[in-house]
Amino acid sequence: MRELVIEGFDLVDTLECGQTFSWIREGRGYVNSDIGQVVYVEQRGNTLYYDSSDHDVDLQKMFRLNDPLTEIQRKIARDGIMKESIQFAPGLRVISDEFFPCLVSFLCSIRNNIPNIRKFTQSIRREFGPTYSYRGAVYHGFPSPVDLSRATENQLQALGLDWRANFIVRSTKSILEDNIDATELSRQGYEEAHARLKELHGVGDKVADCVCLFSLGFLEAFPIDVWIERVIQKHYGIFTTAGKSYGKKSEAAREYFGEYAGYAQEYLYYYTRTGGRKPSR
Repeated sequence: MRELVIEGFDLVDTLECGQTFSWIREGRGYVNSDIGQVVYVEQRGNTLYYDSSDHDVDLQKMFRLNDPLTEIQRKIARDGIMKESIQFAPGLRVISDEFFPCLVSFLCSIRNNIPNIRKFTQSIRREFGPTYSYRGAVYHGFPSPVDLSRATENQLQALGLDWRANFIVRSTKSILEDNIDATELSRQGYEEAHARLKELHGVGDKVADCVCLFSLGFLEAFPIDVWIERVIQKHYGIFTTAGKSYGKKSEAAREYFGEYAGYAQEYLYYYTRTGGRKPSR
């Protein structure tokens, strides 16, 4: 396996905090088959050991290892609960996932929990995605928009997606018809990209923010779900001063935490959702 010496990074916290459904735990590490091949990564101390089924991969980009984490944490550590959240997972970094798997995963997340989201996305891979051979095993990658466009709403419903199937079918169709891709969206500003994503069927504020943050690299995005809403109500009453709508609270959070509000969101989300208890390693 290849090696990459790293600082200020925790693989488990980064991949178990709820921000990605492309990385699947396997043995002592994690596998991702949504990038046109299979990549395996595990961490031992300050070294990442990794291998891939075809060409080399850029872990610096995938895990945002060039983000100035010390500076980010210094800028967002403005209060007690934020400091506690950072201390809980100081090596957590915001992920950089592929656009389409990220979008569909968070469409699957609507009114759902993490185990179910993982189950649904794995089912989509098995039914409609490409296959790869790696280390004597077969892995299923996430289908492209073209491949998933061949799936009917009934086929997706049969996987347990229910009404979410309609969101996925119609959003996939729009992506193909309007040539929407990550490059186009990333060239726009955050607000423009967020608004463009909301034009896709079923994509609301939270899903759009998740895609902006975890795929498009808009680190100011601040997704608000039930866990973050609880944090806001308990610790950040100032976020509701200007109004209680999603948009107003998100805007207030971005103003409060600044350009790295997305990092603040993920630290708060992970700390709150786990109750301050680490996942098994």
